[in-house]
Amino acid sequence: MLFRLNDIDLFYQIRGKGRQVMVLHGLALNSTIWNEVSELYGDQAEFIMPDLRGHGKSGIGQAEGTLEQFADDLLKLANHLDLNQFTLAGHSMGGYIALAFAEKYPNRLNGLIMVTSNARSDAPEKRESRLIDADQVLRLGSSSVAEAMAPKLTTSDKLQQTSYEIIARTLPEGIANVQRAIAARPNRLDVLKNLSVPMLAIAGEEDQLMTPDTAHEMAAACRNGKSVVLPGVGHMPMLEAPFTLGALIVSTLQEGAYD
Repeated sequence: MLFRLNDIDLFYQIRGKGRQVMVLHGLALNSTIWNEVSELYGDQAEFIMPDLRGHGKSGIGQAEGTLEQFADDLLKLANHLDLNQFTLAGHSMGGYIALAFAEKYPNRLNGLIMVTSNARSDAPEKRESRLIDADQVLRLGSSSVAEAMAPKLTTSDKLQQTSYEIIARTLPEGIANVQRAIAARPNRLDVLKNLSVPMLAIAGEEDQLMTPDTAHEMAAACRNGKSVVLPGVGHMPMLEAPFTLGALIVSTLQEGAYD
């Protein structure tokens, strides 16, 4: 479905029935990475799956290079769908956006799930690397990002190919915009400290991009937080372990999950 959102048409899917969870994809990916999880658990939850600005079937529009713009996009989508409160689950970059949303609109959340993500800002050298990558993708195209990124997401050859194909089709302008947005993000551990709703941080034991320590740190920062490390899983648990990830998401939707 397409929703006209100010300067862009935002594409989203809705699958399943039950408690509502909006699931956000990572950098250069799109909502299709959540298809299997939503199919497996659609009888237990309603999955709202947007293509974020500049990704998938959503337009790039007047991109501002901020995570806050993505958070505002999500608020408008939630209002369009009459979602008063919902759980927000963000994968990698999607987790950065979820934290920006939690900071701006905490009263709209009844749960937060961080999937192979991080609450800290980039180190200076990583920030500089992202800005270089943003310029490079505009010159060389998205296939250059796909070649470098896909092998780091998972050890599965099949899933690497799936990831490569998605990334290579993503707008270079969309990738550059979000790289700049991620580079500019602040440390949001304090957002987690002030969070009043359940928070689950999920890590992959074999993740090449995020260590399990980041999940433990986020859980420790929350008054109602929990961390889970998935053995044998890399950066893409929704593709590598959809049964397990889906079960964790559904458990977070239950009231008083960590009481």
